[in-house]
Amino acid sequence: MKPPLLKLTNVNSYYGKIRALNNVNLEINEGEIVTLLGSNGAGKSTTLKTISGIIKPKSGEIEWNGQNLVNVPPHRIVESGIIHVPEGRRIFGGLTITENLELGAYTFRKNKKWIKEGIERAFDLFPRLKERSKQIAGTLSGGEQQMLAISRGLMGNPKLLMLDEPSMGLAPIIVQEIMHNIQEINKQGTTILLIEQNAKAALRLANRGYLIEIGNIIMHDSAEVLREDDRIIRAYLGA
Repeated sequence: MKPPLLKLTNVNSYYGKIRALNNVNLEINEGEIVTLLGSNGAGKSTTLKTISGIIKPKSGEIEWNGQNLVNVPPHRIVESGIIHVPEGRRIFGGLTITENLELGAYTFRKNKKWIKEGIERAFDLFPRLKERSKQIAGTLSGGEQQMLAISRGLMGNPKLLMLDEPSMGLAPIIVQEIMHNIQEINKQGTTILLIEQNAKAALRLANRGYLIEIGNIIMHDSAEVLREDDRIIRAYLGA
């Protein structure tokens, strides 16, 4: 059996003196969609920031393809194939769609062919962006900005794409479209770690899920089992 693509072992992260992650253990296998569920402030975003090197863990191990990431700077983590699409989209509002996508391919900036093909792939996935390719990103709708944020992440050629709340603030019909495209990205070979407030949608997409509370992983199982668990139903899925 192949070892996990990504493995967190007893990871502890802090904000000052406040512990945000408490001995977190998490594994992601190649080709999976794994969802991390939890309420606001539970430690979901902190987990992604710790993996991507924005926050340095105080202790524990983060193994990526057999490499320890704990002391690797964020830009090297990106180069290794981990791409983090943060909560709130964080697009460059004063630049066009195409310029945002080009910046997403910064690690491939000398490979003009790759950038051109990457933009074409993004436009195939989100045709709405192609129609607006020269539009200033800050003038796009919330859904279009999220499509751009995901597409910009894909320009870095991720082996693991980490998505933080991709459906936040979007209309249900747009959420459905975004979720369909996340599934399509996975089918094309990209492993995904998904944080998603819409637990129903996340568990429909995911192979497995983890539940985090106050920085502690309190349960994990297949998505199918989690969909039937009383604690998950009461807290996230409704009675």
